[in-house]
Amino acid sequence: MLLKIMLFFSGTFCLCAQRSIKLCYTFGCFKSSDTQVCVTMDGDEVFYADFKNGSLIWDSKIPTAIHASCPYSQALYSQHQCRYFVHDDWKQHETIMNTKAPPEIIIYPRDEIMKEEDNSLICLIKKFFPPSIKIKWTKNDIEVKVEDPFIKCLPNPDGTFYVFSHLDFVPEDGDIYSCSVEHEALTEPLTKLWEVQTDEPSNGPDVFCGLGLSLGVIGVVAGAFLYVKGRQYQSTQNPAG
Repeated sequence: MLLKIMLFFSGTFCLCAQRSIKLCYTFGCFKSSDTQVCVTMDGDEVFYADFKNGSLIWDSKIPTAIHASCPYSQALYSQHQCRYFVHDDWKQHETIMNTKAPPEIIIYPRDEIMKEEDNSLICLIKKFFPPSIKIKWTKNDIEVKVEDPFIKCLPNPDGTFYVFSHLDFVPEDGDIYSCSVEHEALTEPLTKLWEVQTDEPSNGPDVFCGLGLSLGVIGVVAGAFLYVKGRQYQSTQNPAG
């Protein structure tokens, strides 16, 4: 599967907590005619477009108060533009060979580790291609089944992908967890270990104040970009007009 990233927009917005964020609207046009649209904030997925069911799939950590349906209209426009002009461009590049890039793994806790308090381990798998990967968690060498409906490969600007996997757990001193991945660019599974340490510092919760406004801004920018690209495509198809 060959991916061409058509837009990567990032901006820095001041939030009520006086910290900055990077909010990105990304869409990928695939040679298979599929289109992927997602929005991320500081690398964490906010939502992605589910074109089969005609809706946006929001991350469970995003407050429902800022859920909106209007970004789906922008996603549909991105899908339309992919089908309209991207595939003709691919006809000029049929000799491009698909490459393979092995994944890298980072594993860390969602919150500060407090003994016997619910927490979540996050496994970030990044910089891999193609976007097909198998993820497995273990606790003390015993496989743990993970029901994570939000596992989804996300595109990087360079054409590689990344994905987050989450494992809910209750910290107990001495427990050892692992996140393992299998990928066609690897000759054997890649594994990262993490041991419970109750004095580990917290990453802190994300701040979502101002996210709704930011989503509106990137929608406008994305729409303008697609409009210009569409006009450029039309002009190349009708040079005399």
